[in-house]
Amino acid sequence: MNGRDRILSALKLQPVDRTPVWFMRQAGRHLPEYRKIAKDHTFWERCMDTELCKEISLQPIRRYKQIDAAIVFSDILTPLPSLGYEVEYGGGIRISEFQFSDIDEWEKFDSRKHAPWAANGLKAIGEDVEDDLARLGFSGCPWTIGMYLIAGGTNDKEFSNTRAKIFSEPKKSHHLLNTLGMIVGDLLADQVNHGKADAVQLFDTWAGLLDEKSYRKYAMPATKKAIEVFREKVAGDVPLIHYAKGSGHLHKAIRELDVDAISLDWRDSLKVNREMFGDKFAFQGNLDPALLHGSTEVARNATIDVLNSAGEKPGHIFNLGHGFAPSARIECVETVLRQIAGD
Repeated sequence: MNGRDRILSALKLQPVDRTPVWFMRQAGRHLPEYRKIAKDHTFWERCMDTELCKEISLQPIRRYKQIDAAIVFSDILTPLPSLGYEVEYGGGIRISEFQFSDIDEWEKFDSRKHAPWAANGLKAIGEDVEDDLARLGFSGCPWTIGMYLIAGGTNDKEFSNTRAKIFSEPKKSHHLLNTLGMIVGDLLADQVNHGKADAVQLFDTWAGLLDEKSYRKYAMPATKKAIEVFREKVAGDVPLIHYAKGSGHLHKAIRELDVDAISLDWRDSLKVNREMFGDKFAFQGNLDPALLHGSTEVARNATIDVLNSAGEKPGHIFNLGHGFAPSARIECVETVLRQIAGD
């Protein structure tokens, strides 16, 4: 089997010749070849220039031969510049001021017109990998994008003031989140329809800050809207993966979403989730990314633990419980991949 076959078979709960593997944030900060490009180009240049995006997305594929999927180099905040907000990176995230009244001034979002970069990058990646590797697109969930937008970036610790604002303005907050849901759905659909992504992933990084009641009231309806728009605009049954950091207490609700796979945080029990729900969902994960910063022996043993927790039942994709940090050691990543491949 090639990488594309492995990924798609696992997402469909079908047998594979070995566990498929890719890594969140595999394209980027831990690679010296990426840091070389980053010295000469701004973050948004790296995202928006199709050739740069393609090159960065393919760097981990060239370095790590066992990886089964190329995920496009992009960002969960991709829609915001097209909505009129400046988004700056470096020492945190800074976003120009947002008011709820802005929403009615937003132009109707069309990914082909307003934010085509991820889809363009995916299409370009396909020229190199053809059908040998799966191509993955992604977007942030409406809740997480909305949190950053209202907060103006990352200065609000645990988004305490941001959540207070959302809870005190429920009608306006629902309008924002529902609008972002339609934007996210269109963005993901473009990555499939134009970019030819084989599957897509939704990242809800900050959903775990909510209790289940608040999640169901605020974040979940907007995510449902994004998925609904995506399904309406995409022909065929394109797999959708959902990831929410620190969300173990929300999994009952998350399992009600129209998703094909759930990507688990390193604090979640892969074994329990696979045993209880592995006949309905594929599961992705869930190595603690911190274990890639130290010894290769620790990384190898942790990989064995994850594979043992996953068991033999079809429907597991090896990944991290969160994305690579810049300090991840290449030797540790190589050790993980060798163990998965049985080399």
